Amino acid sequence: MRSTNIGSVSEGTLRHEDLISNFLWELEHQKKIEPDHRTLIREIRASMKADGYFDSEDAGYDLDALFDALDRYSPPYFYFGANPGDGASYGWWLSEFFEEDFEGLRVSDLSEIPKGHTGEVLHINDHGNMSLYNVTRGRCRKVWGIV
Repeated sequence: MRSTNIGSVSEGTLRHEDLISNFLWELEHQKKIEPDHRTLIREIRASMKADGYFDSEDAGYDLDALFDALDRYSPPYFYFGANPGDGASYGWWLSEFFEEDFEGLRVSDLSEIPKGHTGEVLHINDHGNMSLYNVTRGRCRKVWGIV
């Protein structure tokens, strides 16, 4: 089980049977799955047994529902969808507007966080690697990191 939803979960295919299977697996393996998503999984699994399901409109609607469900598990500033540079790579991607949307503290070293600080902190090291932290009264909890 992954600890943070970042990166690709399906590549090189646009076939409903591949995407639905991959997205169901991802949804089933979320840490704290919402009850309505458990219901969605059961309903889609039952529908998949019908002949011609993957060529039906129902498969398209189910795929849309899976996109919406997986997006609910996106880390802050991420979304679930197609990679902006590769329309056949689906997963969790950092918003292209992240730099403009982020309003928290930016630091190049965690020692720069003021004592007792509370809020979001973005650590960007000299190699361009980024980590987002939630800080409460000076205590850091890493939310995600990108190398």
